[in-house]
Amino acid sequence: MTQIFKTTCAAIGLASLGLLAFAISPALADIHCASEPGISSVNSNVATNMVFKAVGENDETQFKIYWINFEGQRQEYRHLFAGETWSVNTYLSHPWLVTAPVPGGGEDCIAIYLPSENRRTVVLD
Repeated sequence: MTQIFKTTCAAIGLASLGLLAFAISPALADIHCASEPGISSVNSNVATNMVFKAVGENDETQFKIYWINFEGQRQEYRHLFAGETWSVNTYLSHPWLVTAPVPGGGEDCIAIYLPSENRRTVVLD
């Protein structure tokens, strides 16, 4: 699994961020939002699945889920509310970005999530 992670990270330009210095699994390899400008999907070679589960204190909790496409642009896929779960078929080199609304308008990025070889569940709270 570590080799696939290293290959994936190198392919999406994460090596320059120093993330390869750690022997971590993809499930622990969430990327800080500040890195978004240098990230994009690379290929569609290794299929996998991700599950996003929204939890929250009330039904106003919500998230937007974006796929970061091959040009490094956000492509909105899903608006998820507290209590909802969404499963998406994806590829190992496809990063997913999650945002939450900001009072008064706009949205803040929470993190960028990388798929793993096996189904990965991301809990959003």
